[in-house]
Amino acid sequence: MEELGLSERQLTARFLHRTSPSTAYARLFCFPFAGGSAAAFVPWVEELKSAGIDVWSAQPRGRGMRFNEPPHRSVKEMAEDYMEVIRRRQDLPFAFYGHSLGGLLAFELTLQLEAEGLVPPKHLIMGATAPPVLGLIHPRIAHLPDDGFMVAVRERYAGIPDAVLGEPELLELFLPGLRADFAAHENFDRSHVRQVHCPITALAGSDDQMIDAAKMREWGQHTTAEFDLRIIAGDHFFFSASRDSVLSTVREKMLDIPAAAPAFLMRSGFTES
Repeated sequence: MEELGLSERQLTARFLHRTSPSTAYARLFCFPFAGGSAAAFVPWVEELKSAGIDVWSAQPRGRGMRFNEPPHRSVKEMAEDYMEVIRRRQDLPFAFYGHSLGGLLAFELTLQLEAEGLVPPKHLIMGATAPPVLGLIHPRIAHLPDDGFMVAVRERYAGIPDAVLGEPELLELFLPGLRADFAAHENFDRSHVRQVHCPITALAGSDDQMIDAAKMREWGQHTTAEFDLRIIAGDHFFFSASRDSVLSTVREKMLDIPAAAPAFLMRSGFTES
């Protein structure tokens, strides 16, 4: 771990990881929505483990084991933080899943890996993430005073739990990270169309009023490889309510990864006929 310039604790803190890599044929790095944490993808770990997929869930600064670290202020800053780990975790073929803000981060990480001449993800899966080619599709709110910011987030996504709103102490802890995430999203570079060279699958919530299927289809402009659009039942946070459908798509797309699947995976029914 010394080559990373990180302690074991610092390295572990960047990604929540519970699956033994000795049983995996591929790795899935997951990146959460604004205000989210690595805990969002904990239910995926065991379900994808049986498919031979090793799940690593990103932990943003200011949350979980990283509570004492200042929040990231830009998507580029997020990307460099996680790149310190991903550069050294290329022992297995891998894919990225990013939800909402996490999709922009996954896209930025892919661009950076390609720019550095490192192995990029074999597949990029986006959930409810507005493609940069559309520009910033919502008004900026990160600069608003606390009360106005909370109202704007609630109106847009119903994104602040009632339990947090009712506890001023919890709200004081929660808001800085959420505000920083919104600022990172709003200030993401959308000045020109950048493309990756791996396949992209875009997942759109059937009832997502903010980022519908028509918008998600424009992710096709951001890849030189194959593009697929899937409609998932639910609103902006469908990855939780329709987890089975999302994980089914993840398994399907990761089967396209050109690696020899182990025998147990073939017996489990997750290989193509």
